Amino acid sequence: MPRAAGMLTFYSASGLSLPTAQVGVAAGTAALVRAAAGQWYWLNSAAATTFNFLADNSIQQRPGNVPFPAFPGQYETGSGVLMLSNEYQEAFGTTPATPGAAGPGNPFSGVAAATTATNPGLPSQLPQGTPAVPQGVALIDIFAVYSVVTAALTAATVGVSRNIFAENTALVNTAVVSPQTIALTTTTSLSTPHVQRYTLSQPLVFEAADFSSLVLEAVFTTAATSLLYVYGLGAHYAIVY
Repeated sequence: MPRAAGMLTFYSASGLSLPTAQVGVAAGTAALVRAAAGQWYWLNSAAATTFNFLADNSIQQRPGNVPFPAFPGQYETGSGVLMLSNEYQEAFGTTPATPGAAGPGNPFSGVAAATTATNPGLPSQLPQGTPAVPQGVALIDIFAVYSVVTAALTAATVGVSRNIFAENTALVNTAVVSPQTIALTTTTSLSTPHVQRYTLSQPLVFEAADFSSLVLEAVFTTAATSLLYVYGLGAHYAIVY
């Protein structure tokens, strides 16, 4: 039967990106600093500036149309591959599948979960079903880890955007999580960072678009004397397999 899993993606400072113009050691730019083995952070040279920290493709997605080869005994299409993103116990999809059909489908579509039914292509009856669970990935929360000393920040937000790409077609960019305000206050020290989390409303909304990215971005605006140490960005998310 399908299972749900909770995942964590964390981009440490070495995995974050800044626009080229924001990188450096001059006032109003930031540099990547090694504090200790495995401990890195971005540190700004004090000035009143806005920084855009990017964790691109930070969430591992599961689009619904990735074909892969079938092995002997699996329920195949006429081309010898599994139905698109469809395994024996695949939870996703509702279109009934037909032996030899070229299109996608779910061999257990319409079969109530936890019941026994005969499926074409399987040698025996197996307890299966098609629960109403979508494919893809669903964000549970997003978070930023950073310290602020000397002076509080002027502004700080974290958010997620979805970018969908298609051949020679206008780019679609939408906010999955609109920028959410996070803490501006100074921390006790560099080594006592904020861990600011924004939790999404339930029930979860699954993202399943192919040729797409989910981009996590934190935006910090420093005061003239603020020192900002950015350790990383991350997200907790759910995936069904």
